[in-house]
This record gives sequence, structure tokens and C-alpha cells, in this order.
Amino acid sequence: MQKALIVEDHPIVSDSLTNLINSSDLELECLHVTNAHDGLAWLNGNKAGIILLDINLPDMSGIEFCTIAKSRYADLKILAITSIEQRHVVDQMLAAGANGFILKSSDTSEIFEAIKQILSGNSYISQSVADLLKGKLASNGNTPLLTRREVEVLKLIADGLTNQEIAEKLFISTWTVDSHRKNLLLKFNAKNTAILVKTAVTSGIISF
Repeated sequence: MQKALIVEDHPIVSDSLTNLINSSDLELECLHVTNAHDGLAWLNGNKAGIILLDINLPDMSGIEFCTIAKSRYADLKILAITSIEQRHVVDQMLAAGANGFILKSSDTSEIFEAIKQILSGNSYISQSVADLLKGKLASNGNTPLLTRREVEVLKLIADGLTNQEIAEKLFISTWTVDSHRKNLLLKFNAKNTAILVKTAVTSGIISF
């Protein structure tokens, strides 16, 4: 029986996917890890029929995971399952070698169809994602991909919180907050916080 590796840090999502697949006729044995590094480590000694991959992981993005995994195992089949509806993310994920892309809001039949198509050697893009690629939903293709923590810090920066206040709210060090702030400025090519926030709002990453 082929194995399906779920790389997802939210237990509710991974448990739901596991239960759905195990109760289906897909004949897949489900395993799951909560971060990209564990997923890559598992692949070192195991063969997966398909990987169901979240994009917003705690240690690296799903795009980075896909790039590394595909460089090591060219025939590996990867289905991105995410709640991120941003065109630049879809573009980058497909460019990294993903065989399919669907949203977490997809119904059960679509998830099964995506898995079946990819296991058969085809690609699969959900209709909502296809619409996104056609430009039916506006998006800035130059928007950088952010980690979940960077988005959290960015929102708090936009709310006017200081590094100390952000650190206390997120239970992290001020040094870590400062590091995130500097990385955000670099990613957005912003000279200061005001430009950073303005660009993030324009890109639709945050809103007021």
C-alpha cells in the first residue's frame, strides 16, 4: 500500500485529512508530520506515493520544502493544500514543482479527485485556484511569501506596537521581533516601517 505523507502543523487539519483518506477507497496509508524538516527527514528513508503539503509551515515555507524535496526526488508527487488565496503563492508553488494545488475549503470529492489525478501521473488545479491564475481575483505577483509568524508581527507593527509590546504579546524575545522586522523590510524592499505597512496593505496581506 502506498503512503501519503501529510505535512501540516494544525492537528485538526491533519487529523481530518487522515480520517478522510483512511475511510476512502484510495488505498493509501496516511502518516503526518508537523513541520518541513521532519518531512524531509522522513523522506530520507521512506517512499511516499503522494505528499499533501501545507504552504505556511512553522520552520520553512511549503515552497522551500517542495523545491528541496523535488531536487532530491524528482518523481515525488506533491499536492499543495492551503488556505492562502494569493496568485504569487500559487505561481511559486507550481514553479517549485508541485503537481497540484487546492484550497482547504475544497470539498471531500475534490480532495479525492486531486489525489487520484496526481497518483495517476496528472496534475490538478482546483477551479478556484484556476480562476485565481486567470486573474479573476486581483493579486500582486511581486508580493513576497511570508511565514505565519512574519504575518503576525507585520499585523502588530501595523497596529503601532513597539518591539517590546509585540514580544510580550507573542511571547518571544525583542531580539526575535527586531529580526522579523528587519527581514520584513528586506522582503518588501521597504526603506522604513511606514512604506512596509503601506505595501503590505496594498498587496492585501493585511487590512485595517
